[in-house]
Amino acid sequence: MRKIYLICGMFLLLSLSAMAVQPLWVIRAANNIRRAVTVAKRAKTAGQLVVALGKCSNSLPDEEVGRLARIASRPNGLKELNQLLGRANFIGRYGDEAGHLILQDTYLRIAIKNGRLTEKTASEVFARLQGTPGLTSLLSKINSSNFSQAKGHMRELEIALSAQRRGFTTISLGQKFADGVKKGDTDLDVFLRKNGRNFAIESKAYSGVVPDTMVKADAESLITFCRTIGGTTPVFCFETPPSGFTRHFLAEKGVKCLVGTPEEIMAKLDVLSNIMGR
Repeated sequence: MRKIYLICGMFLLLSLSAMAVQPLWVIRAANNIRRAVTVAKRAKTAGQLVVALGKCSNSLPDEEVGRLARIASRPNGLKELNQLLGRANFIGRYGDEAGHLILQDTYLRIAIKNGRLTEKTASEVFARLQGTPGLTSLLSKINSSNFSQAKGHMRELEIALSAQRRGFTTISLGQKFADGVKKGDTDLDVFLRKNGRNFAIESKAYSGVVPDTMVKADAESLITFCRTIGGTTPVFCFETPPSGFTRHFLAEKGVKCLVGTPEEIMAKLDVLSNIMGR
């Protein structure tokens, strides 16, 4: 019996040691995958997973949302908005899940009032993506008064929403990780799952050609993420066609290159996921 306890103890120690050497972002990414799969299963059985926009428990009154929307519309107003919502301490008062829900509800309603999203799109985002890790931060960024800064984040949100419509599960948005090259943490724009396969997406919302040097650096980060999280395919998405050099570089590195609107990109990725899932 002592031998059995000793073996079990050694196995436990080895398991804990293996976890200890894993970077924190890897553990979080793995937890996000498990959480996303669980949420997707609940959605299938529950029919409707969430309450309507503006109707969640402790959501802000419309007059207060209107005031916050006016603040967000000012130059550099997003910083003041985030400070106000931070002082409200919704997460501390109501818990992580409920607190994020209130913030997501608030940011979406502000986006409607300031013309960033239509009410229909915002309601769909709330219904399909509510609770996704990173969503609160992304919704904050789309409310920047500087549209050129908000544009890229808008596209990330549209990609995630288009993916949900096609049966993908959104694991996370803006997942932070260390690629070992850049000085600080970088982030993965959209992390998806379908047919037992993960898809790590880097998105560029440039109306012109994206500089080759930028693509190369971001592609290397993307590849690092995919090597660490098993069963993950790297995908680079463009609004306009990239240069021939970029296409060749991505192909050589095994990165899928997709061009078009978020709906067009997800249609192509859907086909790819079905082929890879066979």
